[in-house]
Amino acid sequence: MKLKKIALKFCDEKMEAWDPVTETFIPESFRARIDLTDRFLSNFNKPTRRRMLFADNEVVFPESRVCRHPGTKDVYLLGTTRQDARSGQPYLGLTILQLVTDEPGGTAGLATITRKVVQGPPEDPGWLVDTVFARSYMDTEFLTSTDEVSTTDLRVERYVAYLPLPVQPQEWDFVTLHGVKHRILDTFADSGFFALRIDHEEDYRQDFVLHTATRVMDRATHKYVNSERTYNVTGVMTKSTYVALWATDSEDAKTVYFDHDHFPVGVADNVENMFIELKGVKREVKSIETQPGERQYQMRLK
Repeated sequence: MKLKKIALKFCDEKMEAWDPVTETFIPESFRARIDLTDRFLSNFNKPTRRRMLFADNEVVFPESRVCRHPGTKDVYLLGTTRQDARSGQPYLGLTILQLVTDEPGGTAGLATITRKVVQGPPEDPGWLVDTVFARSYMDTEFLTSTDEVSTTDLRVERYVAYLPLPVQPQEWDFVTLHGVKHRILDTFADSGFFALRIDHEEDYRQDFVLHTATRVMDRATHKYVNSERTYNVTGVMTKSTYVALWATDSEDAKTVYFDHDHFPVGVADNVENMFIELKGVKREVKSIETQPGERQYQMRLK
């Protein structure tokens, strides 16, 4: 098509593709042209970060969905592609870009995403162990801040962040950018990017020791005895401030939540003679419940 040939005449910049394995940019990966999405000045963050990529509608983008301009060295995330067509024939692709150039102290750059996972089998998963889930370019935008619980003049900042679509962390993952660690609260798709809602908050999950005792027959004495067993489990309390009150506040009942996959299989069926320990202090388990989705166990303590 003659129109396609004309349109692609100026799409001649040799873009570089990001290789997440080697963490390097591969030169001359595809040809395209970058332009602004809006030439009007704006006081909002997103219009200053978005660009438009013009390329052949049949171009093959890198699987990482991250590219770099060879001249400016600006790094972009590749988002949704729309096609221009004439007489029913597509001839040009327009792809939304998100600027993620790494600037020290800035809002974007190469981030490290970590996830705590179990290492043991379902019947005894053990404490969660921190692992690196991915390293990827990311852009952030400040949303708001909220008062930190049980404090004065201390606030927790919240942001929205954008990752390439193939990198999809989940809630309770953590992302570190320029040495600052954030907790992932929500995830959603936006304009072909994988978006996050994150806050500047540490991981306040705790490593507990669960004590159980079941009655079994002692074949030597032919009497029932208590067979005790301990499990290492990681859970979270309803408020992070409750951790400090665990050993001192003995009157107030506490509630601890455990993800279904982080709790030993079958143990929740019987809470008799069950205790949970944190920092050397034991509390008796009153009940263990779950919700219809069975994603978490809710443990009520005396």
